[in-house]
Amino acid sequence: MNNRIIPVTLALNDREEQKKLERMIASSYMVRLADEDADEMGVLIYEPGDSVDEDFPHIIHALESGNAEDVFLAGDHADPDLLIRAMRSGIREFLQFPIEENDFRAAIMRTAMRGSLESDEHERGKIITVLGGKSGLGTTTTAVNLAWALNKRAPGRTLLLDLRRPSGEVPYFLDLKYEYNWGALTEDISRLDATYLHSVVAEHESGLNVLPGPTGGDKPDSQSMQLIMEQLRRIYDFVIVDTAYPDDEVLPREVEQADHILIVMQLSLPCIARSSRLMDSIRAQDPDAERRMQLIATRVPKDSTISISDASDVLSRDIPWTIGEDASSALSALNQGTPLLDAYPKSQAAKAIMDLADSLDHRKEEQKKSFRLPFASLFRRKKKGAVNDTLAGAAS
Repeated sequence: MNNRIIPVTLALNDREEQKKLERMIASSYMVRLADEDADEMGVLIYEPGDSVDEDFPHIIHALESGNAEDVFLAGDHADPDLLIRAMRSGIREFLQFPIEENDFRAAIMRTAMRGSLESDEHERGKIITVLGGKSGLGTTTTAVNLAWALNKRAPGRTLLLDLRRPSGEVPYFLDLKYEYNWGALTEDISRLDATYLHSVVAEHESGLNVLPGPTGGDKPDSQSMQLIMEQLRRIYDFVIVDTAYPDDEVLPREVEQADHILIVMQLSLPCIARSSRLMDSIRAQDPDAERRMQLIATRVPKDSTISISDASDVLSRDIPWTIGEDASSALSALNQGTPLLDAYPKSQAAKAIMDLADSLDHRKEEQKKSFRLPFASLFRRKKKGAVNDTLAGAAS
């Protein structure tokens, strides 16, 4: 997100809330009070009163004409009819009195994020979510090595996001030592920008950027997850997400926002049935996901009693990617804290993942320059309570 300061125009009847907002604005680096004679309102915070019917057409005109970048309604209570009218007109925010500073900052953050995304939609990177119906399928192995392969082509342009619960295992696969995890981003999501994000991201010696997950922690709420992933999409060419599909019926943001949904499976009847239910669940909640789902058969033995064509017939869809069984190499690489593609690049499994990376890499042959923030170390946050480095690299 860009670093511009957003002007805010206040139109409140409640004097105490007006003064409170003025103090919040004065203490924030993201906003400033709009000049009274300015041509643009920026964000208009409006408290409906007796003249709301007279005011509303002018407010909608200001929003549609671009004179107002966004409009927040505010008040003691939300009138349902007015909210419906506001939503139909493009007004997305309502601030409840007494206004909390975190609520105000989060609303401003959403406005800034929307404006930023609209201005550079063409520059967004790709989110590739790798998931399976259960643990033990090789999902993390696939995600880590896919990220490593894409990063090798342009170091620093790929990020690996660990969203497995209750705790992810990505750092073990990379012998990665890190200080922070994505939980730090959710502590104050309204601060989220490129600098704040890079103060949390860990960098592997290969140039691969990693955003580990907190140990035993829950995922961010849906809104925070959306903001985090959209910010990552703006910074990186690829965001590879290692996750597991939850048992509840709420479609996770990392699936909903993904450009590619890679479903890892194995050639066993229980796994095929589970994969079928998983795809049905995703389709039911997001019909558009059908075109974004692809199946990957992993750990496929040479003498499998169920063939790829058999599984494809049962699932009524192609299985375009097959990763052969290579347990000894995969386990050895894990114990070394090295990606399979680095430790055993000539193995059949490594070659299959390289082919997968080739098919997903939308970039031109001409490699982009390596992504680096000059003096990035200056932005590293000095904070106690870092992750215990002795855990990183342990084999499981």
